[in-house]
Amino acid sequence: MVSAINSALSGLHTAGKKLEVSAQKIASSPTQKVPQVDVEKELVNQNTAATEYKANLNTIKVANEMQKSLLDIIT
Repeated sequence: MVSAINSALSGLHTAGKKLEVSAQKIASSPTQKVPQVDVEKELVNQNTAATEYKANLNTIKVANEMQKSLLDIIT
């Protein structure tokens, strides 16, 4: 279970970085007639990263519940 939690924490970090990079790209894109950043692509990237973040949070939640159940069995 510790392995699952560590993996999920790593996934949280990765998803957070993806969101940060994408947001930075959008925020720093010039306001020219020919944009250098594909905003639609970045919005899809942000949505994907948010979904990954939620999935990793759910993994941590389930692992925590399993640990609590195991401790309840032991005690």
